[in-house]
Amino acid sequence: MLVRIARHGESEGNFAGSLQGSRFDTPLSARGSRQAEYLAIRLAGEAIDAVWASPLIRARETAAIVAAPLGLGVSLDADLVEFDWGVWSGRPFTGEIEREVSGVRARWRAGETDLAPSGGESPARAAVRAERFLARLQASGARAPLIVAHGRFNRILMTRLLGRELGRMDEIRQRNGSISAFEWDGSAPAKPLLLDDVSHLPPEIRTVSVLSDSVK
Repeated sequence: MLVRIARHGESEGNFAGSLQGSRFDTPLSARGSRQAEYLAIRLAGEAIDAVWASPLIRARETAAIVAAPLGLGVSLDADLVEFDWGVWSGRPFTGEIEREVSGVRARWRAGETDLAPSGGESPARAAVRAERFLARLQASGARAPLIVAHGRFNRILMTRLLGRELGRMDEIRQRNGSISAFEWDGSAPAKPLLLDDVSHLPPEIRTVSVLSDSVK
């Protein structure tokens, strides 16, 4: 199976520098729509046979733009929603919030992946969602699926797909409108073919943001 995983285009929340998570649902920005259009051009000639997406609007809009030239519908899956940042959801990623999130991420890298933001979920709990989705994907019969989801959740999904320790999730960058690809037999760790590729995006529409690249 050739599994492609995309991150949605830039959203209005990304543009505003907010920590969105699963609770803060904003549509694509003008630049995000263009990123999705260029991603659609990139994938238009590929033999993609199914498209799954998070039900959050920024992922749904991206998936719809990409799926249209392929003549495919989009299957929404609740397990693909973004990581829940709890009380930090929708907050500007500045000052105290940035320091607190950085501290939690350092603890995740040290192996404390059961640690959750106040009122939110832990990476370990989000990984359960990722594993459920991968089980359904493996059973679906798709041979070349595309998954459109979110920065933090994609990192968690990819660590499970690659058979890596969850604390290593930040090794996988996820920029808006990026595409990653893996060969996967449904059981053994996948072989990465592309990771966070944005070569299809003109430089002037790439999102340049510490928040976009390293947190979500």
